[in-house]
Amino acid sequence: MNHLAELQRFLPDPYTLARDGVLTRLLDVVALELECVDEDLDRLRQTHWIRTAYRLEDVEKLAALVGVARLPWEDLRTFRARLLPLVKARLAGALGPEEIKRFVYEYLQESERALTVTAGRGAYQLVPGLQRVTLDEAYAPPPDRPLFRPLALEENPHRTKRSGVLAARGGNVPYLYRWTEANRGLEPTVATFAVTGLFGGVTTVPVLVNVTTGDLLGFSRPLKFGQRLDIEPAGEGDRAHATLNGVDVTEHLFGMRGFALGTPFALADLDPEPRLPRLARGPNDWIYLSVGLFDVKGLNRFFFAIARDSLYEGKFDETFFDRALFPSGNVCRLEMQWIETEPASFVVRVPRYVVIEPRDAAAAEETPPYEEVAAGLRDAIGQLRAAGVRAAVELVPFVETQRQRVRVTLPWVVTDREIGSAGARDRISIGGRFGETSLGDSRYE
Repeated sequence: MNHLAELQRFLPDPYTLARDGVLTRLLDVVALELECVDEDLDRLRQTHWIRTAYRLEDVEKLAALVGVARLPWEDLRTFRARLLPLVKARLAGALGPEEIKRFVYEYLQESERALTVTAGRGAYQLVPGLQRVTLDEAYAPPPDRPLFRPLALEENPHRTKRSGVLAARGGNVPYLYRWTEANRGLEPTVATFAVTGLFGGVTTVPVLVNVTTGDLLGFSRPLKFGQRLDIEPAGEGDRAHATLNGVDVTEHLFGMRGFALGTPFALADLDPEPRLPRLARGPNDWIYLSVGLFDVKGLNRFFFAIARDSLYEGKFDETFFDRALFPSGNVCRLEMQWIETEPASFVVRVPRYVVIEPRDAAAAEETPPYEEVAAGLRDAIGQLRAAGVRAAVELVPFVETQRQRVRVTLPWVVTDREIGSAGARDRISIGGRFGETSLGDSRYE
């Protein structure tokens, strides 16, 4: 019922029968003004509700009340698609993993719908199959959909760290080289290594020692020029596995726990199975040694005595004369890495194997819409994280990799010379007898 009919209800019937009467026309003008007022009130009402606001400036004003700013690329629909899940997550606490999971799920869904309506030419698809799964299924794929790539939120993610100290010197280390690495993770871990042989056969029986934990790991063979020894974990745990240019040489590894510099060890002290050196939390002091073993060629390239903690490579004005060795030069190229459990952090992983968008819309945009949505996701996650917590968003694309590694193999046989004493030249001596032996060739007993 319109306003004209409402006004006519208050008049006697004779005054309302004629639709072209003067009174009816007068009331129609008044009713029209009242309908204009109702329309203005409805528009005012819509501008005060985020779901019904139809002007971008009104949505920006409403978002300013909760401290959310519009990103430069966002229009009315895409801004609202980010604003609503963000405010909902804040009201729910915004710091727990469940609230963040729900925000990511709802924001991606709302963005797909908003982009589809904006384009008007086809459906956008940022994460394949996300519109057809529930929140729980989005992070744990159902058994009947093995090809679905789920979202992921990982707390305290594992980060691969590499030795910056060794990288700064190109990995070239001499005998008795000492350096310090810090494990800033939540728990102890183990270190892996790559040892490359240098020219001249100087890389012989390399030994790596974590002085802080007393862990020793060595390889009981020499490395020729260009050969690469990779020491990695053998499955779960700290058991070590070694390959030399791709060939399994684990049998030549040896290691022990409780090693101390200056203290010799016997075969009985070695572990039954070699284990990777541990990396305790905080600073860890390391040293590179080259220990001599019988039946291993390498004279003048290793030491049979275990170096003491006070023994250093000689440097003027830094080391003592009787506690230093003359510099021997670089003996190997060493790389070191480990995996840290990063504290106070989380990472959100969004699969981006396939992105579907209308062809005309994709060609008209300088920046792809899925990149803009990713920027909005990073901005929102940065607002939801707790103070002092590091947050990251990773978009996981479809990647196919073929690993390769450069190796050096000499086409000729190189025999490493062993340098040592040739011994003393002695003549045969016999017991002295008067009249039979000379004085210089006789031994009196």
